[in-house]
Amino acid sequence: MMRNKLTPLFLLLLLGFIWGTGYSIARFATTHGVPPMGYSFWQSLGPAILISLLVSATHREKNKTTVSHLRYYFICGLAGIVIPNTNMYFAAPHLPAGLLAVIVNIVPIVVYPMALLARVEKFDSLRLLGVAFAVTGLMFFTIPHASLPSTDTVPWILSTLITPLSFAFCAVYIARYRPANADSLSLSAGTLIAASLILMPFVIFTGNFYKLHLPFTTPDGVIVLEIILSSVGYILFFQLIKIAGPLYYSLIDTVVSMTGLFWGYVLFHERLNTFTSTGIILILLALLLVTKQQRAAVQFVSEPHQSLTL
Repeated sequence: MMRNKLTPLFLLLLLGFIWGTGYSIARFATTHGVPPMGYSFWQSLGPAILISLLVSATHREKNKTTVSHLRYYFICGLAGIVIPNTNMYFAAPHLPAGLLAVIVNIVPIVVYPMALLARVEKFDSLRLLGVAFAVTGLMFFTIPHASLPSTDTVPWILSTLITPLSFAFCAVYIARYRPANADSLSLSAGTLIAASLILMPFVIFTGNFYKLHLPFTTPDGVIVLEIILSSVGYILFFQLIKIAGPLYYSLIDTVVSMTGLFWGYVLFHERLNTFTSTGIILILLALLLVTKQQRAAVQFVSEPHQSLTL
């Protein structure tokens, strides 16, 4: 019984650790000769191949692909992978990895006002207070000469906000337009394949394709490592949702943010000053406020589902 209770917590921590590690890996790769767009392509194509192989091995019946499925793959691939990931990888060389992890993982905070506008969420004063805390925290990051190495970093923080905005749009879209009778793993494979096809002409015609070498160089090994971690992350994600539902998953952004800060400190010796520390505390508090109400809402659902599942 104790093992069954600890399994969701273990999966949550492991998944958060894997996803949080990705920000430091991206920073290392993009500062060691891998073009951001080329890195984004590999992080779509690699997991697409591995997840598709897993789907083929575990699904006896083939899923039907309709026009609605193709539209879903294209929109989610563009808004949920291509735009946010590529944007994040362009920012990675210019921002501390820990700070990047915190900013990107404000998705639940951005989702809430979007969901209100889309009428898929109800008004809640505590969650709205969480949004206000997050905005205040972001303001602490953008005070020139106080929280960042230079004023040149401010535009990169602002541009990074495109990533959680894009993720949030995708989440709201999934909540309303996810195809019926389709399992999450198959939808993820289709979305990753669509993202790879969207990115392919851009990396080829802009000269940003990164060719893997044999034997692998250090950047090559880092790319392959992140492909493996991302693919394992997908599997853990679906397993966590299956056994624990969104009650546990709503905590993942906080775990990922803390992991990103940890690796930023260990690998890049990133240190926090008063302003960045205050901003991060405000954003983490905002995440707890926003997701606390979400957890309370799903505690009484007999068959929980995860609307953010691809």
